[in-house]
Parts: sequence; C-alpha cells; structure tokens
Amino acid sequence: MIDPSVVYKNIIEILDKNGVDYKLFNHRPVLSYEESAEVQKEVGYYGTEMKCLVMKADGRFVTYVTLQGNKTNFDSVKSFLEVKKIKLATAEELRENFGAEPGCAYPFGFDKRFDIFVDPKIYNQEWVLFSPVLPTKTVQARGEDLKKVFGSLENKVSEVGDFNQT
Repeated sequence: MIDPSVVYKNIIEILDKNGVDYKLFNHRPVLSYEESAEVQKEVGYYGTEMKCLVMKADGRFVTYVTLQGNKTNFDSVKSFLEVKKIKLATAEELRENFGAEPGCAYPFGFDKRFDIFVDPKIYNQEWVLFSPVLPTKTVQARGEDLKKVFGSLENKVSEVGDFNQT
C-alpha cells in the first residue's frame, strides 16, 4: 500500500524543485467537483480544476490530465494506445497503486512506470487547481509552470489534445 503522506511530500518537492509559482490551501475534505466548488468559496482559492483520470489499458495503468468539464472519449484513448480494453481504475486500484481515494487522483508524483498523457490546454490556464493526493489540501499553480514539471518527470509524458469529446 502506498502512503499518501509520502506521495504528498513528493508532489510538493517536485513543485519546489521546478520553481513552480503555487499556493497550498488546507480545507475540509473534498472528494467531488461539487464539494470543491463549495470549498473554493469558503477558502478563497481560484482557477480551473484539473481532472486526473487513472485508467487501466489492457492491464497497465496510465493517467490522463485534462481540465474539469472535458468529457474523455475512451474510444480515442483506446485507439491511440492501441489497446483492446480500457476502463477507469477502481477505488481499490487507486488506493493500492497511487495511495489515492476516488476524487483525489493527482497529475504527477507517482511511480515512473505509469505513463502520463497531458492535455496541453492546461498550460494556457492562468491558475489550475489539483489535489495533491490528500482530500484536505488543494494546490493552486500557474498552468504554464506545469509544462516544466511534466518535462522533469521520469515518467513517459505525452501531450495529447484529442482524448476529449468535442
């Protein structure tokens, strides 16, 4: 089992190492976009929510980082990855492989064997919001700074703009 507090420290170290302009907010637990919108008003952070999907593609985990509100076209993902079967990771798989609860998947800081696919539109956002694995914390970071972060990772990172339904 992966310890979420270790993952959290790793995420913050990655942000610091890459000189990311970010703010960290503490708040009541948030496990959905609806709760996040409420807490956003209570705590005062702002920006565009990132959506981090953990998918299982023919038995291997991959992540897709995009913006909240985008609907993922799983047929496009399946075709791009040249796999027969793709599905969202289960709650148990998220906990076991990422140390995350549903609603707290995070964009980086996990094992390097997991490939990351990034919607480059996140880089155009002034501020993006994401969970650093813990449901009581939110990171508000400059979108343009995340390009440096993804470029610094040991994971295989690919920019893809065609995983979203239009």
